[in-house]
Amino acid sequence: MKIWRGAVIAAMALIADAQAEPLRIAVDILPPSLANPYRTSLPPTVWTNAAMFDALTRFDEAGKVQPSLAVSWEKIDALTWRFKLRDGVRFHNGEPLTSDAIVTGIQYITSDDAIREGLKREIGILKGARAIDTLTVEITTTEPTPLLPRYMTGMMFGEPKAWRALGRDEFARKPVGTGPFQMNEITNNVWKLSAAKNAWRPTKLEGLEVIALPEASTRTSGILAGRLHIAMSLSPDNLQVLEEAGNKGIGGVDPAIFGISFILFKKGPLQDVRVRRALNMAVNRQRIVDALLGGATVLTGQPAARGVNGYDAAIRPYPYDPAAAKKLLSEAGYAKGFTFVMDAATGIDANDSAIYQQVQSDLREIGVTMEIRTIPAVQYYNALRATEFSGEAFPVDWQSWPTLDVTRSVLAHSCQRMLPWYCDTGVTSLMVAARTEFDEAKAVDLRHQLARHYHDQAPALFMYESPTFVGVSSRVKNYKLINGTHYAFNEMELAK
Repeated sequence: MKIWRGAVIAAMALIADAQAEPLRIAVDILPPSLANPYRTSLPPTVWTNAAMFDALTRFDEAGKVQPSLAVSWEKIDALTWRFKLRDGVRFHNGEPLTSDAIVTGIQYITSDDAIREGLKREIGILKGARAIDTLTVEITTTEPTPLLPRYMTGMMFGEPKAWRALGRDEFARKPVGTGPFQMNEITNNVWKLSAAKNAWRPTKLEGLEVIALPEASTRTSGILAGRLHIAMSLSPDNLQVLEEAGNKGIGGVDPAIFGISFILFKKGPLQDVRVRRALNMAVNRQRIVDALLGGATVLTGQPAARGVNGYDAAIRPYPYDPAAAKKLLSEAGYAKGFTFVMDAATGIDANDSAIYQQVQSDLREIGVTMEIRTIPAVQYYNALRATEFSGEAFPVDWQSWPTLDVTRSVLAHSCQRMLPWYCDTGVTSLMVAARTEFDEAKAVDLRHQLARHYHDQAPALFMYESPTFVGVSSRVKNYKLINGTHYAFNEMELAK
């Protein structure tokens, strides 16, 4: 606790010492991988990397793919796509954007050296790339990939000469990208960035600071005191406090599903699908959403959120029915209930501690004891990466990034994950068929079959679409967080 207090005091001191006022964003944790552009397409890494790097394509607010570093693309054949790069883009060190940057990045992420990068699995369909000319690159895939332009929203590119000269770890401390900000200083608790003078999408902001403050209350107080401008990962109660003081509380729903996933390679009651369905029917999720999340989201019973490619409106959430849940437990041979352990970090999601306790209480009503084993956030993320939880369950978002597609949502919850917690070999062929089908109608039908399979098998306690609560100072103009992953830094301003 003394270490955390010291870190918070040091972080706030750094804030106070700033001369030219930057936009200050507070998060619960900074990326452990620092500014490695090839680490992952998921938060918290993507929040910071989006300030420094660009991808070939991007999503707009409607979830449509738009040009970014690439201005156009075309399918050459089932395994080959050709991208035309934007002319006149320069990296922070003055080097021009050429095909070499794209080829270098893809050669790395498809190599054995990238085995530790989450992006290698998130965009696992990449095979290679070659330069056609200075501004034209050809990308090949391991399987037919109709959605490659969507995949490429999640891969950001660093300056290739600096990447080769510095190596992975040093580049992560001294990143060179094409984004609106360039890195000045990285410490354990504060990242300081300045506006890149040669950015192709320049920012009107003087600079940017990203500050790690583990407590939501501290992040909220920072905005109230005028020391912070944006605070991530708050709760509805925090937003109410900010709004009452004249600031803005912004609630939204990310293109992801929140649930409690079951580790099904461990023997026990959870291996029985009747038990898993019973747990889904035992939790009053609507009460949780209304009481603890301000009614800001909707329940779900499938791995895709609304707006995600493959979402099936015909799939309904499991009903809240404790009597039916008890009947299923009895049929499975657990009429007297059982005990399992959920490993979880708290302070990551809105009111997560209270939510876990309410789930625990609801399960107790059908005779099931869910022990909550709380672990630090860093330990949780490490365990998530290596599937090294000591218990039988853990909370996790079913992320659809970078493709906003259901085949991405289920990837981490399948046999195709390097270290899976759920592996049903019978559905692998359906996953592959869905993501490789070029016929749009057939592709939609296959995705709906996939979503139905996960609903029926219930490898998780499906809760709700992941809500997000962000506190924004009244001084911030044109605030925009697109699809929960990318800030529109080139649009935001900070009033004096």
